[in-house]
Amino acid sequence: MVNMYSPEDRTAKAIIRDVAVALFGERGPDAVPLRLVAERSGVSQPLIIKHYGSRDGLVAAVDEHVIGLVRNAVHATALEESAQVRSIVEMLGDSAVTRYLSRLLTGDGPRSREAYAELSDFSRQLVMRLDEAGAIAAGVDHEQLAAVLLAHDLSLVLLRSRIGETLGADPLSGTGLRNWAGTVDLLYRGIALHVDHGRQDHPTDGVSSEAP
Repeated sequence: MVNMYSPEDRTAKAIIRDVAVALFGERGPDAVPLRLVAERSGVSQPLIIKHYGSRDGLVAAVDEHVIGLVRNAVHATALEESAQVRSIVEMLGDSAVTRYLSRLLTGDGPRSREAYAELSDFSRQLVMRLDEAGAIAAGVDHEQLAAVLLAHDLSLVLLRSRIGETLGADPLSGTGLRNWAGTVDLLYRGIALHVDHGRQDHPTDGVSSEAP
């Protein structure tokens, strides 16, 4: 069974977490003192410790929150739950979340590896669920499919600004998301590109590999 993530409401604990997302995303967790998180949250440092136990506990909670949002996005996209996708996109579209996610997933430390491993495992579970429902064609490599689904969703979030600059519109806006989904659908169904699958020529055929 695929477990969905349910973010907390705007409690003091959730406010602390969201402020930490923004600060950690800008500077990295190690560069942000709890005093600053408390100040920006309008709470005391002892209250942060009460809710999260320690700095490491707060970092772990922020990781869990952001990774949970991505899990929900992968789930909704794969199952084509458009209403849920829009709701999740609003949360993922927050620049603070995007910055934090980018820093987390592209780092070299154990937190980064563990976060990506967790998302990969979730994507594999989702593919298994789709396969059980008969939604995956025979012969498709499940590991490869899980990796592609995850990479597709992450690329849209992490490259949002660059894609927006290229297309002239926010890809995570309502219209942008519809246009993106429509193009991806045409691509995945083999309609967007006219490829001659009977042609065996390699792109470099006819080009000498010898130095002049």
